[in-house]
Amino acid sequence: MIHLRKVLQLPFIFALSVLLLISGCTDPEFEKANVSLQKAEVDLKNLEVALSGARASSSLSLLPNLIYLKQYASAVRRINPSMEELIATLEQEGSVKGGSYQFLKKRYENTAYSFLNDGESSRAVAMATTAEATAVSQAAKPVVFNDSLIDVINVLADMSKGELPKLKFGETKDKTMPPTQHLVGNPRYGGWGHGSGGSLWVWYGQYRLFSDVLGWGRGYRYNQDSWYRSRSGSYYGDIGRHYYGTNRNNRSWKGASRKQPNIPANKASQSTLRSFKSTKRLSTYAPRTARAPKSMAKTYAAKNVSSYSNARSSPSRSGGFGGRSGGK
Repeated sequence: MIHLRKVLQLPFIFALSVLLLISGCTDPEFEKANVSLQKAEVDLKNLEVALSGARASSSLSLLPNLIYLKQYASAVRRINPSMEELIATLEQEGSVKGGSYQFLKKRYENTAYSFLNDGESSRAVAMATTAEATAVSQAAKPVVFNDSLIDVINVLADMSKGELPKLKFGETKDKTMPPTQHLVGNPRYGGWGHGSGGSLWVWYGQYRLFSDVLGWGRGYRYNQDSWYRSRSGSYYGDIGRHYYGTNRNNRSWKGASRKQPNIPANKASQSTLRSFKSTKRLSTYAPRTARAPKSMAKTYAAKNVSSYSNARSSPSRSGGFGGRSGGK
């Protein structure tokens, strides 16, 4: 990893150009990987600038959900002050320090490291690099990243003791599920581990707070099969996994769906899914999840996708942006 840091301190485009000259490689797959990594680097940098707030008005225009994230975090601090540490962790998701951005950055660095070390001698590595770099590039687009913040905002809504409405999705029908259920299954925050009761969800790092602070560590464990069956609609589960899901995560998701073939992969309504700008992008971006591209693009991509939201509008309990009527 020390070697990786040294390499990535140089402009990555320069490093790859040197590698191309040294190798004399003309394999189109190698060149595609090179271009894909360059684009991912640029897209990540643009996202970093937007999240840093260097250009505040521009950032809010690109990422309007940052407004709601801050508003909801502030409201929950007032409603539930004992949850300050967890609230701060969730609010951080709208910055470069948050797990969302850091997850994408790590995926890019790991992909670049693998390509610089093995891409020249392995066509398979070059092809895998193109696929992963393209996924990172798409996930870093402000339109997609902005949509992904919905799940974090809705966790805060669940922590508000009923005072704040959820955005886009209706209330969770299974009232036994804790607020964190919107983030379960998302590899940015944890992973499925094996226990005596089957596959159980394990939170990573600072997200252990979801178990420790909310008290669900002992009394509630997410079993993958029951969670897949009873989960409510979420951005990651219904759309975001095609952008943010790792290969391992996608295989795990497919395994759960095979066990319960009669359970729909998507829990949100088609109108809810069409209201996300990132859903429309699935018609031009080929996700790595098997069978997802054609079915998602054909079913949910519309010629006239409804506008996402005016950043100045406020959530409503009865309709419009964040209305409770949208649900499953």
